[in-house]
Amino acid sequence: MEMFLVAKFTCTYDEWKSVYDGDLELRRQFMKDDIVGKVDENTAMIKATITDPEKMEKVMSERIPEIAPKLGLEHEIYTLTKMDNN
Repeated sequence: MEMFLVAKFTCTYDEWKSVYDGDLELRRQFMKDDIVGKVDENTAMIKATITDPEKMEKVMSERIPEIAPKLGLEHEIYTLTKMDNN
């Protein structure tokens, strides 16, 4: 499943990215091929292939409450579908 997330935070982009990069092993449990883009100092976009949605739900339900208050983190999550070129 292809997913697109908009991450908004009150910390700086570099602070958020440091935490995101530090969670690489956690992310590998349920996603691959993630691409991160900086929108501005308080917003990032992430595109990823989710390989195990149930595992993602479990891991993120534990991890997000740990980091969200410190980072001022909120997510908007979208599922992407391939367009038919007909």
